Amino acid sequence: MKTGLLWKEWRQNAWLFILIVVAFIGSEAMNATDLIQSFDKNYNYYQSDEFHKSNLESLNEDKMTTKDIEDSLKIEPFQFDTNIYIFICVFLLLGLKLTVFEKNKQMDYFTNGLPYSKKQIFVHKLIIPTILLLLIIPSIMLVRFIYIYQQIPITYLPDFSSLIIIIPYAALIFFFSFSIAIAVGNLVGDIIAAVIVALGSLVSIMYMFSASLLNLIYIFKSFILGKAGSEVDKGNEIWFSIFPYRLIFEEINIGNLIALVILILMMITISWIGIKTASMENNGRFLMNNKFRFAVLYIGSLYVSICLSGYYTSFDYENVVSTGMIVGLVIKMIVIYLLTALVLWFIMFKRKSITGN
Repeated sequence: MKTGLLWKEWRQNAWLFILIVVAFIGSEAMNATDLIQSFDKNYNYYQSDEFHKSNLESLNEDKMTTKDIEDSLKIEPFQFDTNIYIFICVFLLLGLKLTVFEKNKQMDYFTNGLPYSKKQIFVHKLIIPTILLLLIIPSIMLVRFIYIYQQIPITYLPDFSSLIIIIPYAALIFFFSFSIAIAVGNLVGDIIAAVIVALGSLVSIMYMFSASLLNLIYIFKSFILGKAGSEVDKGNEIWFSIFPYRLIFEEINIGNLIALVILILMMITISWIGIKTASMENNGRFLMNNKFRFAVLYIGSLYVSICLSGYYTSFDYENVVSTGMIVGLVIKMIVIYLLTALVLWFIMFKRKSITGN
C-alpha cells in the first residue's frame, strides 16, 4: 500500500466521504426513529380505552381479536424506504466523481505524473470507497437494526437472523451502483455522456435487461414451437430469477447476492481495462480509447435494442404468437438498433462528445 497515493485520494475527496457517512447516519437514524414512533403510536392506540370501547361496539365481523391486533402491530424493519434510491444515486455520483469528474479538472494528469503505475493508482482509488461501502455503511445499518430491536418487542419483529442477508444485500446494491460509475467513468471522457450512460446502465440492468431478454426468448420460442406462451418450457426463469431484475422489490436470496458480486467484479474489470487503455488526449471526448468505438457501437446498440424492444412488448400467453407480431417485433428491434447505432456513430466519429468537442 502506497500511503502517498492513499493520502492523495483522502485529501482530494475527504469532504465527500465524510458527507456521505453523515448523511447516511442521519437517514438511518430518522428511519429508525420514525418506525419506532409509528409503532408506539399504534401500540398505545390498541391499548387505549377508546379502542376497546370502539371494538366492543363493532359488529362481530369487524371486531379485532388479539391475534388481529398482534398482526396489525407487526412491522418489517428491513423494508427499504425511498432513501435507498437517493443513496444509489449518491454512490453513482461518487464513482463518477472519482473518475470522469477528475478528468474534467485534469487531476488525472497530476496523478499519472506521480511515480506510480496505473495499477497502483487504480487499486488505491478503490480502497477508501470499498471500506466505506463494505464496512462503514453495513456497520451503520447494523446499529440501526439493533436499536430498533431494543425499542420494539421481539413479538412484533421478524427473526433478527434475517440481517445476515439483508445488510450485505443493501451494501452490494450500493457497491454495484458505484462500480457501474467507475466503469463508465474510466471509459467515457465526457461528463454529460458519462452521467447519462451511467444512469441508463444502472436503470436498465436493474429493471429492464433480464426481463426484456426473457420476454424475447418466450416470444420467439413460442413462435418457433407453435405453442402458447403458457406451454413453453419455463426453465429459463430459474436462471433469470437470480439475475438482478427489480432487485429492490423482489425477494432477497443468495442468488441475488451472487449475481451482484459477479456484476460488480465485471464492472471493476471493465473499469481497469478503461483506465489501463485510456488516452488523456481524449479527455472530454465520448471515449477515452478510440479503439473501443466499434465495440461500443455494436454491443451498445444491441443492448439498447434488447432492453427497449423486449421490455415494451407483450403477448398473450394463452395463444400462439402470430407471424405478424414477430415481423413487427423484428422491425422494431432493427429500427431501435439502427437509431442507437446512428447516435453513437455521430457522437464518437463526428461530434466526439455530447458537448460538441
